[in-house]
Amino acid sequence: MRRIGITPEQTVFREQQRITAWLRSGAVQYFHIRKPQFTEAQLRDYLAAFPADVRERLTLHDHHTLVLEMGIGGVHLNGRNPVLAKGLEGKRVSASCHSIEEFAERQGQCAYCFLSPVFDSVSKQGYASAFSADVLKKAFADGILNDKAVALGGVTREKIALLQEIGFSACASAGDLWALPQAMFITHHNERYSYLDSARMALNNGLRFIQLRMKEASDDEVLALADRLRPLCDEKAALLTVDDRIHLLETGLFDGVHVGKNDIPVAEAKKITGSRFLLGATCNTPADALKAIADGADYLGVGPFRYTETKKNLAPVLGLEGYANLTDILQQQGQSIPVYAIGGITTADLNTLKQTGIYGIALSGVLLNSDDATRDCNEILRVFD
Repeated sequence: MRRIGITPEQTVFREQQRITAWLRSGAVQYFHIRKPQFTEAQLRDYLAAFPADVRERLTLHDHHTLVLEMGIGGVHLNGRNPVLAKGLEGKRVSASCHSIEEFAERQGQCAYCFLSPVFDSVSKQGYASAFSADVLKKAFADGILNDKAVALGGVTREKIALLQEIGFSACASAGDLWALPQAMFITHHNERYSYLDSARMALNNGLRFIQLRMKEASDDEVLALADRLRPLCDEKAALLTVDDRIHLLETGLFDGVHVGKNDIPVAEAKKITGSRFLLGATCNTPADALKAIADGADYLGVGPFRYTETKKNLAPVLGLEGYANLTDILQQQGQSIPVYAIGGITTADLNTLKQTGIYGIALSGVLLNSDDATRDCNEILRVFD
């Protein structure tokens, strides 16, 4: 199924670089730039960060005068900009439609049209589905809907099969696309894998979140490896973060940083990362978690689940009960931050860990020591992501 991306309204960490990686990797066909609060000058500066070859696959929702100036390939018509401006007739035109009748009326002038909301929206609270599956199926069967119809609203990876069954050949994603991958790989080494080989193994088997952790290495060694790993991650549209070394963020090689309990405090780290970089924090107790959230963490690595040999100076193990207790407390406090379980996790633990309510898992040794890493990665991605 063809996939079209949509930006969040508020800019997030390394946004332009991530969009570029998605487009170049083939994971996404086009990307819609939806920044209704941006002035023309702000949008011009935003677009300037994209390479020239990528701009042709971008579509603007606002400030259409920039399409020609900045070499943008597409223009989107919506309630704010309902009419195609003169001079843009040769561009890739798309439109927002909220009924089957509106699609039938507008699709003749467009390369494709968003039909929304097909499901309850992920990114807009209270934006409920306007269609039933049976009505949509009939519209496809009758030829009213066709391959120009792009499903939008509540589209997640789990719903792709249903969309295909209904008749859609394309979908657009906003909220789901920007969610963090649920499976994180933390680099390590053993007699079978170097740090680089371990990351390459994870990427080649579908994992899309790599944390570069090299506790005993120098900064130069970390940067040398990151310089080789960054293009591999971009090729797979994967995130690459660094453990502890927050001062390396300005190299442009990393999407973010993970800080441990003995590293720079989360509140101080947030002053450096802001909204430009992803910030993860290690926690062991509900109190740790609540403080890290208050101090600005974007996700939590909580553990250990059980004893592990890949990390020294372990905190008390949590077990399934510990994660269930933590997720209950966070829910009671109205917190929905992604929580990753970490420490001694095996593939046999995946389903029971998922049932505790955690968002995802971070792992290393289970794959490095596996007799079939591809099989185990497939199982991890089946349960998480």
